[in-house]
Amino acid sequence: MVKKQQIYEIHQKKNAKKEVVHPVNESLDAMELFRTFKKYDRNMNGTLDFSEYTLCLAECPNIDLTKSEIITVAMAADINGDGIIDFEEFMKHFSDILNMI
Repeated sequence: MVKKQQIYEIHQKKNAKKEVVHPVNESLDAMELFRTFKKYDRNMNGTLDFSEYTLCLAECPNIDLTKSEIITVAMAADINGDGIIDFEEFMKHFSDILNMI
């Protein structure tokens, strides 16, 4: 008879995947993400519009995306759908997208 603890351990082992970290992400902490965000906030309004974020993705080292992929990724970053990317959305999306690439 299988005990609950054994089922839990099997489940944990099955779900224990090694997280793949993009080389750029290894050096990104909250302060570095903030600096990156501010660098591409050209009009200094505290948000990134579509063109600012696509430029950020295009100039990011070690990312080899086509223009259509950059556009798709940039559209996905606007989590709340307001047409701009605020710092919170940037924090959530930028490092995640690097890990997926």
